[in-house]
Amino acid sequence: MPLIANSEADSVLDPDSATPQAGALDVIPVADHHPGDRDDDELVRCAKETIEAWQGADTPPGLTQVQELFHAAICEGASAMARDQIVAAIIAAYDDQMGGKRTLQSTWNQLAKQDAQERIKAARDNQRGPTQAPLTAAEKAKLRAALWPAVRGLAEAPDLIERMLRQVQATGVVNERELIVLTYVAATSRVLDKPVNIVAKGASSSGKSFTITRTLELIGADFVNHLTSSSALSLVYDDRPLAHTVLFINEANQLQADENSTYAMLVRSLISEGRIVHQTTVEDPDSPKGRRVERIEREGPISLFLTTTGELHAENETRTLSWPVSEGHEQTTAVMDGLAARASGEVAAPADHAVWHDIQRWIALGPNDAVVPFARQITDKIPPLMVRFRRDVGSLFTFIKASALLHQAQRQVDAEGRVVATVEDYALAYPIFSKVMAQSSGKDVPDNVRAVVKLIAERAAPAATKGTKGRFQRPAAAGPGSEVVISSEQIGTATGLGKMAAWRAVRAALDLGFLINNETQRGKSLRLVLQRSVDDAGASLLPDPTTINEEGGAS
Repeated sequence: MPLIANSEADSVLDPDSATPQAGALDVIPVADHHPGDRDDDELVRCAKETIEAWQGADTPPGLTQVQELFHAAICEGASAMARDQIVAAIIAAYDDQMGGKRTLQSTWNQLAKQDAQERIKAARDNQRGPTQAPLTAAEKAKLRAALWPAVRGLAEAPDLIERMLRQVQATGVVNERELIVLTYVAATSRVLDKPVNIVAKGASSSGKSFTITRTLELIGADFVNHLTSSSALSLVYDDRPLAHTVLFINEANQLQADENSTYAMLVRSLISEGRIVHQTTVEDPDSPKGRRVERIEREGPISLFLTTTGELHAENETRTLSWPVSEGHEQTTAVMDGLAARASGEVAAPADHAVWHDIQRWIALGPNDAVVPFARQITDKIPPLMVRFRRDVGSLFTFIKASALLHQAQRQVDAEGRVVATVEDYALAYPIFSKVMAQSSGKDVPDNVRAVVKLIAERAAPAATKGTKGRFQRPAAAGPGSEVVISSEQIGTATGLGKMAAWRAVRAALDLGFLINNETQRGKSLRLVLQRSVDDAGASLLPDPTTINEEGGAS
């Protein structure tokens, strides 16, 4: 153990004195220590026993023995209160022979600081590379074989997805079928090279976080890192592995606040590049300049899940699939009915998640790749309306592959060891991605937007032609209607959405070109004009699964 000298104590505590006496705390190496193994009362009691043993010795304790006593307590997680009690016990036994209260506390504090630095260094070393060699193919196969009896019934079940839905809904989630399926399969996609990333949008009481949280409970804590808040560099210095895990961030305020923030850039790097490379400087007494450069690499990829009440910045938005949570009357009624059922004891306790965790461990052991033989048939029938379709279609194929891996016990494996996806995997993705792509292109309309646009259409009076007499003419609606002066609160009351959800729906309607707002001043009522009807929204941009030839090739 390194020695820490105190100028006041060096003449009193002799580093060359006798070795520690019987009854001393066992010194635990920093690398092997687990803080909190013993509470303060026990640590203080053990320290006092050591001090009593010193008093029975022929010679007083030296600096090394005192440091070993302090270090052992620090490694066990002793608090400042325990420190003060141990220092008081030494003073009671030896008065000021050990240098007094100030000197002893200073020695303790320096040891505690050194211990903290050693832990940080150990964490950084772990981030540079795994401490253990990766599992070999034979070891993975052995572990998969050991898990197979536990997961076989679920892995071979033709209704695996329906079982998953029932499992999640048994925990209190009402409806939200598509969000549950999207969440579970996207979380399974973490084992692939380019996982699916999701942002769920809705009011703070819409249940988006609750639905995702309950669904991710089936994935298991081994693979999910759930954060309610995080500091800017926590992704760099966290010693837990990131590769092939799910990162779930509630209410993504840090990503909304500043698209150029350190945290936002690190997250973008993880989902785009699949890794973080962070370079910083640290103190180094051996360096001529007193500091040296340290490079920290954190390997991904990750599957990112975000929830938000608003919009993300464009740089983050385009890297995720946006999913609006229903905020309409029907869903609110269903949620309240579910709450009543649980409160009255009508709903049985949810089943154990153990088998769901086991199947995720089984999937993680490989194979970790899949192939979509009919992929070209899908892309040949998608109109290239938007640049972001490049990412959406990539996520679609990743989703199909993840579904194939989830159902791999019911799928074929090709000569290269890849699971072969079927049209059933595409059929699972079809309703979800039809909605995602249609909404992003304006070809489909979220329920909230539809309700707002229809309200404006109903309230708009037939357009009248009047002379302007030289005055400024506001833009007129393209459809049959006039300007509707209305506030977000009034829209929320009329549609049942509430003020904030109504405002988000109005913004979406403006972005999609259904409405225009003639009011240019903030804080005033909206002056909305119907631009086009929601009934103009087109059909799905994806080919129907029944038109796909499972054998592959072009259409």
